[in-house]
Amino acid sequence: MSHKSTGLFAFITGLAAGAAAVFFAKESNREFAVKEAKVAARTAQKIKAEIKKNPQAFEKKIVRQGKKLARQVLKTAPAKKTTLRSK
Repeated sequence: MSHKSTGLFAFITGLAAGAAAVFFAKESNREFAVKEAKVAARTAQKIKAEIKKNPQAFEKKIVRQGKKLARQVLKTAPAKKTTLRSK
């Protein structure tokens, strides 16, 4: 006899599976997903080749991009600082 899962994790898993089923029910959504998966695979292959070619240069590039993104996030963050008060 199978054991039925209960709780939040089972609920979230079922919710995600249901949403995926609804999304993939349409032919246009399936085509879109295939197209995006192919783009992601090509991008991953390019990144893999770049890492294999020169790992140190790739690491520097990623660190540089991360710092640039961090600066952008800090610029868009709210200027007012909030503090937690203990009561």
